[in-house]
Amino acid sequence: MVEKKSGMFVVPGERIGVIEEFIPDRGTYVENGVIYASNVGYLLIDQVSRKVSVHPVTREACVPRVGSIVVGHVVNVQSAMAFIRIIKVGKRFLSGFFTGVLHISDIEEKFTEDIFDAIKLGDLVRAKVISEANRTYHLTTRGERLGVIFALCSKCGGVLKLRGKSKKEGKNLYCEDCGNIESRKIASDYGLGNL
Repeated sequence: MVEKKSGMFVVPGERIGVIEEFIPDRGTYVENGVIYASNVGYLLIDQVSRKVSVHPVTREACVPRVGSIVVGHVVNVQSAMAFIRIIKVGKRFLSGFFTGVLHISDIEEKFTEDIFDAIKLGDLVRAKVISEANRTYHLTTRGERLGVIFALCSKCGGVLKLRGKSKKEGKNLYCEDCGNIESRKIASDYGLGNL
């Protein structure tokens, strides 16, 4: 067997050493006292601590998971749900996209009678992933920092501005261009440019 050295390229299942020789660390697993690589990457051997690890070649795929905070555009709104094209997970923008579903019952803590009063086509929304059931990302905008973070007027396409300080008002956004007043389930930092 070839002696393993730091910097060597390894693949999953490749034998690295034994537990009498090294302490297994990230990117490794042990089976019957033998240490194997668990991912594709470069072998790192710390001679002082006798730890062995595998530094991955690629970063972990950025996908939404339960508990993730995501940002996306509303691409479709129906009577009981909205479909959101996810463009950002946590602090990382995606090169592709995923689609999430926001049900009317997950918009706010209080009862939402009409989904079109809370969210509209084209809105930029921050939401939380609450389920991955049936390979579908189910989202919620319940919470102060969750909800619409940017919206355009549904009449003229102008940017909607926050009207007043209180979110308790039913109609809380207005368009400076045409004077239209609309309501949304807005995030506490609406209009500040925080994605």
